[in-house]
Amino acid sequence: MSMADAPHGLTLALLPDDSGEQHKAARQFCLDVIKEFYGFDYRADWHADLDSLTLGPEQSWFSARNRGAFWTLSAPDGSLVAAAGLYCLTWKPKLAAALAARYPDPEQVTQLVRVYIRKDQRGRQIGRWLNTLAEAEARRLGFATLYLHANADTAATIGFWRGRGYAEIASDEATTHFDKSLSNTPA
Repeated sequence: MSMADAPHGLTLALLPDDSGEQHKAARQFCLDVIKEFYGFDYRADWHADLDSLTLGPEQSWFSARNRGAFWTLSAPDGSLVAAAGLYCLTWKPKLAAALAARYPDPEQVTQLVRVYIRKDQRGRQIGRWLNTLAEAEARRLGFATLYLHANADTAATIGFWRGRGYAEIASDEATTHFDKSLSNTPA
């Protein structure tokens, strides 16, 4: 899958390691979708990964230097319509510790995050396309497992990830956790 393969006339951008206006726009897009979809504002303890987008490559969870990636999709008018990112589970030490029995080597696990699609663009298979892109990149980066979590009360989101072959590994009243082995999925 290449950048030229972006769906529906959209333009794909892989954010470069050096932060700039693209990074600020991607961060704001994610915060706007979070506010619209979940109804809450920025929280430093929940959005440290988004904050890292505006930092240099050493500190950005999504930089290639740190085995990460962050993509945006733009409409022809330049407005952002979707985003997705990957980072190594080691950026979330508390989560890595909580999942240590399942993932004894967190360096082999990448977390798929911030798969957001603007409301007027949903239902166009953009999420599927971003998921395929992220899985291919995670394999290229040498990860064995792709982990993600979703809000437990978003049935459509839970169904989407199940339909993409992700196995539910844990759940509580707030969060459903999923993973997928990257060693037995096609490139």
